Amino acid sequence: MKKRRASGDSAEGVSRRRMSVFHMTNKRRDALAGLLFFLPWLIGFFAITAYPLIYSIIISFNQVVITPGKISFEPVGWEYFRQAFAVDTEFPTKLMSSLSSVLMGTPLTVVFALIISLLLNQKFRGRAIYRLIFFLPVIIMSGPVMSELLTETSAMTIDINIFNVAGLLQTVDSFWAQTLLTFLNSFVQILWFSGVQTIIFLAALQKVDRSMYEVASIDGASVWESFWKITLPHLKPIILLNTIYTIVEMGTFASDPTNQKIVEDMQDIGRPFSYSAAESWIYAAGLLVLMVIAFLLLNNWKEVRRARDEKRRQHDEQRARRRGKA
Repeated sequence: MKKRRASGDSAEGVSRRRMSVFHMTNKRRDALAGLLFFLPWLIGFFAITAYPLIYSIIISFNQVVITPGKISFEPVGWEYFRQAFAVDTEFPTKLMSSLSSVLMGTPLTVVFALIISLLLNQKFRGRAIYRLIFFLPVIIMSGPVMSELLTETSAMTIDINIFNVAGLLQTVDSFWAQTLLTFLNSFVQILWFSGVQTIIFLAALQKVDRSMYEVASIDGASVWESFWKITLPHLKPIILLNTIYTIVEMGTFASDPTNQKIVEDMQDIGRPFSYSAAESWIYAAGLLVLMVIAFLLLNNWKEVRRARDEKRRQHDEQRARRRGKA
């Protein structure tokens, strides 16, 4: 009898241990789900992107020598990076032009996408059709199409002399006048770049609990106050996401002057591929600086500190519990 009870207890203990192995907390389950969603990108990165990325770093520090049946490298160190700034007269100018264009265009695109998503989130007749119209440029946009729009036609610009807009802007502060001029001159381009951001904002807006707006309205809050107190705090992570996405999208666009310069220098016979690889990494470093600035400005540091303090508090409680048991 005792042997049966002991065997039953041991079997029960084994089953409990097995259940504890397969049992996961909500936090671990969410982490696993996130990893599974992230897995296709990881597979694609290591299978397709990782090798060219590492190879471009290698050739940027080497002179590529192409001979019949063989490609060899001759180390040159930081020489091509030096030449990009000290010898090349076009690259620094085009680099600054591209970075300033991204710096000015990113906030305009994100704010425009936010305004459009707020409008499209309202209930009105034909809402689905308008959503499709704003997302259409993303579907049909490609390098050749945008190149034709930018170079062969005037479809990407607005004549600011209509209704004497230029004269009115002269009476405004220079910073805001320059910002408005940039917006008007690149309005159609911003419209083309804002499709994905609008959809992401729309998805985030639909996750906001409507009862919060009802409670705020009962308390006497206006629509403007509800936007600043409810909508914007919920959209802070999405604003950061869309900002990073916009910087990458505008920086890697085919018609960007720096990207065109990099493509042209790939055919340089004296330094094939190596010099263009160095230019690419300089441009990538500049875009990375813009992304770091956006992260520092838009990240919700208050929430980060709160989560860190909560984690520290839980850790202290667990330590006190262990000491009490000891």
